Amino acid sequence: MASKWKKSRHLLAVSAILMVLLSGCSLGPLPNSTSSPKKEEAVKFNPVTLEWWSSPSIGLVEEEDFRLIVAEYKKVAPHVTLNYSSIPTTGLDEKLNVAIASGSFPDLYVDAVNRLVPLYMRGVTAGLDAYITADYNLPDYMSSAIDLMTIDGKLAMLLMEIRSEVLLVNKDLFLKAGVEQLLPDSRTKTWSRDSFAKAVEAIGKLGNGVYGLGMVAGDIAYDKFVDGYIYSDGDEYTNKDYTQITYNSPGNIKKLEWLVQLTTSPYALPGAAGNKIPNLYELFKQGKVGIMMNDRGDLRREINDGVIPRKFDFMLAHYPTDNGGKSKLFVNGSGIVIKKQQDKAREEEAAKFALWLSSGKSEAVNKLIYQKYAKLPSRKSLQSLVTDEPGKDWAAMPDKAINNPVAMPNYQQIRKVWFNYFQQAMLNNGKMTARDALAGYEKEAQRLLDEGNKALKK
Repeated sequence: MASKWKKSRHLLAVSAILMVLLSGCSLGPLPNSTSSPKKEEAVKFNPVTLEWWSSPSIGLVEEEDFRLIVAEYKKVAPHVTLNYSSIPTTGLDEKLNVAIASGSFPDLYVDAVNRLVPLYMRGVTAGLDAYITADYNLPDYMSSAIDLMTIDGKLAMLLMEIRSEVLLVNKDLFLKAGVEQLLPDSRTKTWSRDSFAKAVEAIGKLGNGVYGLGMVAGDIAYDKFVDGYIYSDGDEYTNKDYTQITYNSPGNIKKLEWLVQLTTSPYALPGAAGNKIPNLYELFKQGKVGIMMNDRGDLRREINDGVIPRKFDFMLAHYPTDNGGKSKLFVNGSGIVIKKQQDKAREEEAAKFALWLSSGKSEAVNKLIYQKYAKLPSRKSLQSLVTDEPGKDWAAMPDKAINNPVAMPNYQQIRKVWFNYFQQAMLNNGKMTARDALAGYEKEAQRLLDEGNKALKK
C-alpha cells in the first residue's frame, strides 16, 4: 500500500511539472535563457510652465524662499517649471485688473481672502472641488477656515493661514500709568468700552510722546482699524444674504461717535485721518503707543525671529464692547487659487501645485510659513507649530466671526466708498459727523450692492 502511494505521489509531481512547462509559466529564468522581466514603463507627463504670483500676505517675498519651494516641488513634479513673482501691495488691485483684462492673469495666485473671494465671484479663478483627493485631508482644516474657503457651497480657495483682526496692547504702559486693573481680562482677553477709554486717557497723560491709542485712517485698507470698534458688538455691514446694507444703525452711529471723540482727544496719536501703518507700528515698537490693531502679527514674528528685542510685555485683546464680553471679529486669512482655463490639463497641473503647497505635508513649506513668517496654520494638525504664548492666544480668539464682508458683490468698490466717509469723519472738523458718514455710506453702498447682486443673477 505504501509503495502504491509513493508511486502515485511521484506521478502527480511529474504531471504538475509538465503542466507548468506546457502552460508556458516559469518559476524563474531558465539557464542560458535570453528572456528578461519587462520593465514597467514610467508614467510620462508633458512639460508645463506655470506662472505663479504671490502677494506678501503669506510672508513670501524673499527670492531664496521662492527658490526653496520651487526646488521642493521639482522633486514631486519634475515636469513642472514654476515662474514666480513677488507682487507688492502698492497698486496691486490695478495690476490684477490689467492682468484679467489682458488675459495674463497667472495660473496660480497667493493672497489674502479679501482679494481671493472677488476673483472667484468674477469667474477669474476656478473651483477646486473636482481636484481634491482623499489624502489631501480636507477635514483637517479648522471650521473657520472651511467657512472662508467655501462660497455658495463650492471650494473657492485653499487657505494656508487664518487669523482674526484683534488689538495689540502694551502692558508695561498700563503699569506705568497705574491702571493695571484696566487691562483686558487675562483669560478671555476682553474688556469694556469704559475701561478702554479710561486706559487710553491714563496712558496718554504720561506725556513725553506717549499716547494711549494709535489709530490710522489714511488708506482704504485701514477700514479694519476703524470697523472693529463698531461691529465688535454692533451691527455688521450687511444682512446674511448680502442684499441689504445694515451698517447705518443708531447703535453704530453712537459707536463711531465714541471712536472719533476718543481718537481726536489729546490722549491719542494725532492725525488719525492721515496716519499710516508703518509710522504707527514703529511708535508701538518703541513703547510710545498703548493700544493699536495687531496688523498681520508683525511684532510677534519679528520678536520670534530675533529681528527686534522684546522691550516690553504685550498681549493681544478683543475689541472693547459695552458689556465687556467677547467681541465679534473679522476672521481673515491667506491662501492660493488657480486660474479658470479652457486648457483643463494646465488647470489641473496648477491645482496639483496648489494642493501640494497647502497640504501641510511639506516640512520645508511648513518651516517657512509657520516658523519663519510666524503665520497661524489653518489646519488642525499643524497647530503644534505655534509655540509662543501670543500666537496660541491669537489662534484661540476667533469665537464669534462677522459675516465675511469680502463676499459682498462689488466689495472693493463698496470698500472705497466707506474709506471716503470714515476718513473725513476722523478729521472731526465739523464738516462730516459720524451720523453723516454712515448715512452717506449707506446710500452709495446700497446702490453698488444692488448693482452687484443684479449682475450676479444674469
